[in-house]
Parts: sequence; C-alpha cells; structure tokens
Amino acid sequence: MPNLPHPISVYTPSPWGGLGVGVVLFLFLLLSSCGPQRGRLRITGEYENLPQADLLLFSPDGGLSTIDTLHVVRGKFKYETRLPDANEQYTWVILYPNFSTLRFIAHSGTEVSIKGDAFSLGNERVEGADSVLPVEQHLGKQLLKVGGKLPKNNIVKMQRGRWMLVSFWAEWKHGSSTANYFTRQALQQYPDSLSALTYSLDLAYREQNENSGDTLHWHTYCDHRGWASPLVGKFGIRNLPYFILLNPKGRIEALGTDYTRDIKPTIQRIGSNQSNN
Repeated sequence: MPNLPHPISVYTPSPWGGLGVGVVLFLFLLLSSCGPQRGRLRITGEYENLPQADLLLFSPDGGLSTIDTLHVVRGKFKYETRLPDANEQYTWVILYPNFSTLRFIAHSGTEVSIKGDAFSLGNERVEGADSVLPVEQHLGKQLLKVGGKLPKNNIVKMQRGRWMLVSFWAEWKHGSSTANYFTRQALQQYPDSLSALTYSLDLAYREQNENSGDTLHWHTYCDHRGWASPLVGKFGIRNLPYFILLNPKGRIEALGTDYTRDIKPTIQRIGSNQSNN
C-alpha cells in the first residue's frame, strides 16, 4: 500500500485575535444594544394595563409620509423608521385609543423610550427625545354646541347663505369614509339649499372621485396634518367621522358622529319646511 502524504492543515487567524469567549460576548452585547443608525429613529414603548392595542403614529412636519401603526403586544411595542432628512428634527405624535396624544420632538440616530400606564395616559416617562410637547388642553373636549357658532375660520365664507354640512373623515379610520356617501346623499336631496365641505385628516390625501364625472360638487380640504390640524383642535374633534350642520346664519343646528341619528332628522326638517313654503 503506497504511503499517502499527510493532509495539509491551513491556519486561518480568527478575526477576534486571541480574545476570550467572555470578551467576545461582551462586545456582541455592547454592539447589539446601540441605538439606531444615523438617518433612522427608534421608538419603544412599555405600558402597564395595556396588554394589546394599536396606536397611531404620525409626524405633522414630515417625518412620516403616512400614518403608521404601533402594535402593542403584551404591553410593549418596538418601532423603527428611516427619516427623510438625517439632519432635521421632527415632531412625532402618538394617538391612543381614547384619542389622547403624546407629542415629542426627536432627531435621527436616537431611541425614544416611553413608559406609562393606560390608566394615567398623559403622565408617560419619555427618555431619549429632544423635548416632550405639552398636551393641548382642548384635545378630547367637546368645544362645539348646538346653537353656537364655529370658532373663527374660513368655512362660513363658503356658505353663501346656504345650509352647510361639514364632515370630518380619514381613509385610515375604518368606516369614516361614509362621510362622503352621506354628503352625496344630502346634496342629491337638497341641491339648491345645501352646500358641503368634507375635511380629510389624511397625511397623504389623494383627491377623491366624489367631485368628478358628476353634477354634484362640494368643497374638499386637507392640510396633511391629521389630528395635528389646527382646525381639528379649534373644533375639539375627537372621533371620526364627525358631522356639523350649519344654518344659513352660520349657527350650529346639529352635530355628532352618527349621521343618521344626529344630522339626518334636522336635514329632513329643512326639506319639510321648503315643501310647505
């Protein structure tokens, strides 16, 4: 039997040099605990008494081009996103299921940590943000009432002496697009005495087809700021859809979240009065 040569052993140096296992493990944990890279933002949350929920996240000054969802599972969530400009600070708004908000400013390469309790939202402990903005006092409070007038705005200028139906809605809020259906229905019934405005709370609003290929026309508006819209704050809107019916003098005749219950009876009375005249 011929003598076979001994196999050749090739030595490959370890990239860790002569470091021990303990040192390698320490370095791994250190690297994995670092914050996000420049140009990205990480947000983590931990809540007591909130085992599962979907929170909405948006940025009124452009940190996000749309609304994202923070999925709370077992009281925690973790979220990371790329920012459009790594050199800019952005305002961030988290909308809770009870329509209260948490607002803060943060820049790229940071991790914002939020800890709170579902029973005391508004008292969260926020770390890593550049600043935490105060809660707007009008948020979640009903500011409008039947018989009153709207806070100063340009809507009344659109009325031109008619009744006016103002509807707030957003594509991201399930079921709120019915505002467009009810607006169409009302205008079909009373085209000569009623005008309308649909106000979208979308951040990336696309012009709808309600006003195209149709003899019905109404005003549409969107400032791409979602719940941070100044008009939403002035009116105290806290749920979608939301309807406001103004008489020709600009006073509120009806308002609420349910068109059939809150608005339709008053609009029908308008039709009855016109028929009697």
